[in-house]
Amino acid sequence: MLMDLLKGLVDDKVLRVLKVFLLEPDQFFHINKVSQDSEVPLATTFRIINSLVNNNMLKIEKIGKFKLYRLADNKKIKQLRKII
Repeated sequence: MLMDLLKGLVDDKVLRVLKVFLLEPDQFFHINKVSQDSEVPLATTFRIINSLVNNNMLKIEKIGKFKLYRLADNKKIKQLRKII
C-alpha cells in the first residue's frame, strides 16, 4: 500500500532504479546493469542516478574509466528503507 502511495508521488522510473539498489544495498552496480534490471532506458537511468548522487543517496566508486554506484549509508537511506 505504501508503494502505491509513493508511485503517486514519485516517478515510477525513479522507484524502479531505487529498487535495484535497495534490493542489494551492499552491491556495486554499473549504469548498464541498473538500466537493464530496472527496465529504464539508459539515458533516463543516467539522469536519475546523477540526481540520486547529487542528493547523497548513491555513492560513486571510480575504477579506471568505469563508474560503479552503490547505495549510500546515511540517514536519508535509512529512513527510506523504513518507509519502503
